[in-house]
Amino acid sequence: MVHAYFSPAQAESYNHLASRTDSKFEVHYFGFHALAGTTRSILAVAGADFKSAIPAEGTWAAEHKAKAPFGYMPLLRETSPDGKHTLLISESEAIERYLARKFGLLGKNGYEELIINQFVSSNSGMAMNLVQKFFIVRDNAELQAANKAKLLEGPIPSWIAAHEKHLRENPAAVAKGLKDGNGHYVGETFSLADVKMAGLVDMVRVVTGDDMVSKEKTPAMWKVKEAMEASPSVKAWKATPEFKEISERNFQFMGFY
Repeated sequence: MVHAYFSPAQAESYNHLASRTDSKFEVHYFGFHALAGTTRSILAVAGADFKSAIPAEGTWAAEHKAKAPFGYMPLLRETSPDGKHTLLISESEAIERYLARKFGLLGKNGYEELIINQFVSSNSGMAMNLVQKFFIVRDNAELQAANKAKLLEGPIPSWIAAHEKHLRENPAAVAKGLKDGNGHYVGETFSLADVKMAGLVDMVRVVTGDDMVSKEKTPAMWKVKEAMEASPSVKAWKATPEFKEISERNFQFMGFY
């Protein structure tokens, strides 16, 4: 029998919900940021009605894992305001792009979406590099130090230089004479690439400190972070007890907020 997440019966719900922005959302994931961080940030910047569904400690494998189509989270449940339609989505990238399209974070046309997706891919690659080579191995100080040295020799400086350049060259910023960009990759509004970058800045700074990433040294990247933090709906989300608890757990598990 086809899995519930891939059932043709979901097509009706998709058709009803895909263009709506007033749905209610449940983000099913553990009590830290990681693979659900971008999803929660998209919902926050969009001002969506959402909550985190965090499995009780020790219950995921026994009670929930078998129900997920690939045995992993995050999972997203979207429900119409009247409760009559529900859409289930698995896998972080699929969830992020679905929500980004719904809330207008993939540009104004196909070409802008193509550009945004390239920036997203680069940022996702750097995030995974940091997680695998630095954060996950933090209990092995010798290995972490060796990996950090390699990251600082090439991957991080190259990524910084490329993204700082592209942010500064955003045509919308150049047209207004903004030499350090306008806080966005494309145009003058938030995109999925902005959301990825805003979360990634703090991750990178755990590795580099102020030596490579700061308001003075990478002003274009810093503007993206500031733009996200200035969003009223993002401010509201970050002020909630839920966000603060998730951030604290993230620090305990990964070593950064």
